Amino acid sequence: MDSNVTARSVLFSTALLLVAACMPPADSAYRNRGTPEALIDISSEVVSLPVGDALAVADLKNWLNRDRPTRAELNCVSSDKYCGEAKKLFEKQNIPLAHGTPGNQTVTLIYERILARDCNPSYVDNPHNFYNTNHAAFGCAVSANMVQHVTNKQEFVNPALSDDPSAVRGVNDIRRAYTPQPPTVPYTVGDSLVSKGKTESE
Repeated sequence: MDSNVTARSVLFSTALLLVAACMPPADSAYRNRGTPEALIDISSEVVSLPVGDALAVADLKNWLNRDRPTRAELNCVSSDKYCGEAKKLFEKQNIPLAHGTPGNQTVTLIYERILARDCNPSYVDNPHNFYNTNHAAFGCAVSANMVQHVTNKQEFVNPALSDDPSAVRGVNDIRRAYTPQPPTVPYTVGDSLVSKGKTESE
């Protein structure tokens, strides 16, 4: 009796393995396989600074020079002298600025940090990998090198694919490619300066 149950369970398990081998791998089998996007960490940080007097505005200027925020919110009245000076600081550095709740004479700096993590290149043993896919760290070293070569990590989440310099250059390249060029004149010995000099001296 026990031998029959064991034989049936073995046959059932073998049938399941055969069916799984014939089925295409599920989409989840290919997720988080060492792609560059999997190595990106996004974090947000909020800092509030006063802008109620000249000393506070000077401190804000030094802060912006040390660490430029992603965007900012002014929580003061625009007609106020020091609030206007703080607004000029953000406009000078092209920092996106929004107006918050006026009244407390502060400015809120929002930092969106984009960090690149190093991968774990160790082999991940997965005995339940029926689809025989690559382990999670396969190719991760190459992806990590690609991510670390990008200086501005904001390009991963907010790429500037059509900013002004690249757009102008693209248009100029297309115009240059489709503009007919004048035919090149073949060079001849009679046109050289040496031959002209000899002719004039003779």
